[in-house]
Amino acid sequence: MPLANCTTPANGSERDQVIPLLDSVKVKTNKPGRPRKRVKVLAADKGYDSKDKRAAFRKRAIRPQLPKRVWKNKKNRGRPIKISYLSW
Repeated sequence: MPLANCTTPANGSERDQVIPLLDSVKVKTNKPGRPRKRVKVLAADKGYDSKDKRAAFRKRAIRPQLPKRVWKNKKNRGRPIKISYLSW
């Protein structure tokens, strides 16, 4: 399991530190040669879900597994999904 740490002040944003933290990770494998610098998949909570973070992860060839953020007051855009009922 790759491991890296970064200490931030209590009033700092941890979301701003996730990209430099991922850049400092070295993935150790049992193969000879230098260690890999990137993880393949990143799983995090929905606090990290934003367009710029997802783009930064994809730019680094990291597949993000983040749940979508849902806002209560935000109106859903697009056509609503139709629910099909079974007809007897």
